Amino acid sequence: MIKITNIKIYLLKYNNKNPVLSSFGNIKFRSSLVIEIHDENNNYGIGEIWCNFPNHGGRYRFEILKDYFIDFLINFQFEDPSSVKKFLIEKFNSIKNQTGDFGAFENIFSGIDCAAWDLFSKIKKKPLNKLINDQSKNKIKVYASGINRDEHLERIQEARLLGIDRFKIKIGFNILEDIKAITSIEETIASNEKYMLDVNQAWSLDNVHENISKLKNFKLKNFNYLWLEEPISANHSISEIVQLNKLHKNLAFGENLIYLKKFYELDNDTQIQFLQPDLARYGGITDILDLGKNIKKNKIWLHYLGGAIGLISSAHIMSALNPDGYLEYDINENDLRTKIVNPSFQIINGYLELNENYGIGFQISDNLNQFIDQFYEYRN
Repeated sequence: MIKITNIKIYLLKYNNKNPVLSSFGNIKFRSSLVIEIHDENNNYGIGEIWCNFPNHGGRYRFEILKDYFIDFLINFQFEDPSSVKKFLIEKFNSIKNQTGDFGAFENIFSGIDCAAWDLFSKIKKKPLNKLINDQSKNKIKVYASGINRDEHLERIQEARLLGIDRFKIKIGFNILEDIKAITSIEETIASNEKYMLDVNQAWSLDNVHENISKLKNFKLKNFNYLWLEEPISANHSISEIVQLNKLHKNLAFGENLIYLKKFYELDNDTQIQFLQPDLARYGGITDILDLGKNIKKNKIWLHYLGGAIGLISSAHIMSALNPDGYLEYDINENDLRTKIVNPSFQIINGYLELNENYGIGFQISDNLNQFIDQFYEYRN
C-alpha cells in the first residue's frame, strides 16, 4: 500500500509581457498550481491543477485545496492510483453540488490524480508512459497553440524555428477580421504545414452556420484548415453538436467536456476525429486512460495550455495512447513552462523530448522563489 504522508502545494505566477487573448477574455498573467504528494519512503509525485482563467482562479483553487483536501489526503492509502480520485469524488460530491462549483473541484481532482499516477509509476520504477504502454517512445510531436490572431505571422515563425509544422490560431472575435488573418495564413503556409482554428466557444447556434459558411466560401476559396475547434459552447446538447457535425465535418471538441459520457456520445454519434480531453481540467489521467480503452486512440489529441508539469504529464499520456498524434504546445512566452523543472525539456525537430527517468521524468526546480505566489506544506 502507498500511504500519503506529506503534501506540498505551489501556486506559481509569471507576469508575461503580452496578454494571451481569447474570445472570452484575456489572460493577463500566467499561473500554475502544482501539488506534490509524498509517501512514507519519501517517494513523491507531482500534478498540475488547471487554473488559467479567470486570472485569480489559481488562488481560489489553492485555498480550497489547502482548507478542504489536505485532511482527507493525509494518511490515505492506495494500491491503484485511480482509487485516489474515486475516493475524493465520493468525499466531495456533496460540497461540489452544494456550491455548484464543478469546475474548481474537478480541476483539483484531476491534478491530484496526475500526482498519484506520477508517484505510482516512480514506485514501480518505470516512466509513466511505459507503465501504460511499454512500447511508448520518449517523444511526441507538438503543435503550436495560443497564437493570437493578430500576431500569427510572428508566432508561426517562432514555432517553425523549433521544427513545429502545425499551428492553431485563435479566432472568434470578428468574422471579417478572422477571415483576413486566415487569408494571410493561407498565403504563407508551406506544403508540409497545416493550421487549425480555435473559436473558444464564441459562436452561437444562431450564427455558427453562417460563420462557417463564410470561412468555407469567402471569395469562392475553401480554406484548408485541419480542424475548427469548439465553434459553439460545450454546454450545448450532444444532439446540437451532432447536427452541426453533419453539416461541417472537420470539427474538434473536448477541452470543456466535463464527463466521459459526453466523449462516448460524440464518438458514437458523430464523425468527429479530434477529441481533446485535458488531464489537468477534467478527469485526470484515470479518465483519459478509460477513454482510450473505449474509443479509437487515434482520436485522442490532448488539449493542454498551462505550466510545465501538466504539459509533461500530457506528453507521457499522448505518447502512450496516440503516438502519431500531436500534443498542444503553447507557443507564448511563459517561464512557468520553460524554467520550473529539472532537467529542462526541449522541443527538437517539432518533438517534445521525454527521458527514461521514472514517473514523468522531471522534478520541480529548486529555483522557484521568483515564481512563488503562495506555498503550503503539511507534514505528518
